[in-house]
Amino acid sequence: MKSFFVLADKAWAGSYVLYKWQKSLGNYIAVAGQDSTVKIFDRHGQKWTELNLPGRCVGMDWDKDGDILAVISTKSSSIFLWDASVNKTFHIDSGMRYVES
Repeated sequence: MKSFFVLADKAWAGSYVLYKWQKSLGNYIAVAGQDSTVKIFDRHGQKWTELNLPGRCVGMDWDKDGDILAVISTKSSSIFLWDASVNKTFHIDSGMRYVES
């Protein structure tokens, strides 16, 4: 099997990693490890941006067109949104909180 995409970051060594490819276009991949960040890379492996969260990322997904990445984390009732078309981050309050069991 030939590797076509490699992310060499010591922060992820031996940890659980969440990742999501951008839907539709596939220009970006969002990657979250055990720290409180989601790193977004372009399809060539160059870091595009980084989202700093108040807690560990527990889920993320792109909208159906692949324009907006939604991220939820521990320690927050907000849904963090990253708009790929303008490289801007914003958040909305969901009124709910993730509780680890």
